[in-house]
Amino acid sequence: MDSVCITFPINDQFWSIVPSLKTLRSLRILSHTDTYQSQLQALLDRAPYLYRLDIRQEVSLPLQISLFKYNNASVRQLYLQKYNYRFNEEECDTLTHSQLGVQCEILYIQVKNRESIIILVNNMINLRTLHIQCEDDEYSKYLSLIENVNDSHQTNKTNKDELIQWLKDNLSSTYLISRDPKSINCIRLWIR
Repeated sequence: MDSVCITFPINDQFWSIVPSLKTLRSLRILSHTDTYQSQLQALLDRAPYLYRLDIRQEVSLPLQISLFKYNNASVRQLYLQKYNYRFNEEECDTLTHSQLGVQCEILYIQVKNRESIIILVNNMINLRTLHIQCEDDEYSKYLSLIENVNDSHQTNKTNKDELIQWLKDNLSSTYLISRDPKSINCIRLWIR
């Protein structure tokens, strides 16, 4: 079994159907809450080769603190873009000091402001790739508005992508920074 998608709570029958997670590489958790922290940690403990952890929330809830407490030595890709929550600066800092944050190489996340991006990049020592959506990204809001207008491609050429430029001005030139062509509200950073 390479990939699993789970909604909590899981009952005891799950372990009789799936006795081993030793080959699991990707785990998607739906409707994450602190209530099921021990169940998720039990899954992580049984998945020694897990590479990708995708944690989602369908409804808007306050940040679930258990997110910072999970551990699994093999997770390198953390997908939080569908978490239905935007991380502030303090929460980003806490994430960077969690076990999952320290070992993370590829991160997908939504943040409240651009300063949070700097915190992630400067403090995640193993980070190689960052896919980020930022609440104060005015350019993506602008592009979303004109998307339905005729000749929008001509119009957007005259407007500056201020957040991309700000990131280029505030990060090392060793970073490659671009907007994701498949999702205009997502910015990609590659660390060389």
